[in-house]
Amino acid sequence: MRLDSKVHGTLVKNKDGKEIPEDEFVVFRPHDDAFWDALCYYRNRLVVYNASVAQLEATDALLDRVRAWRDSHPDRCKVADVALGELRT
Repeated sequence: MRLDSKVHGTLVKNKDGKEIPEDEFVVFRPHDDAFWDALCYYRNRLVVYNASVAQLEATDALLDRVRAWRDSHPDRCKVADVALGELRT
């Protein structure tokens, strides 16, 4: 079962080149205003769960990239929406 019904495609892990099945990923895009909040919350939860320093640093780097993208594209940032007929299962 595809988890994300708004997009589809192939994701491949950098560390081993293995494809991630569609029932194991969802896609959040940097223009989604709520994604920023969710990513910050995720970062805080990593601390609570005692995540590794490497995971914290990787998440911090992602936060930096998303922040830079949003700062460079304020006209594209918005509240997420779904058009009628857009979702596929």
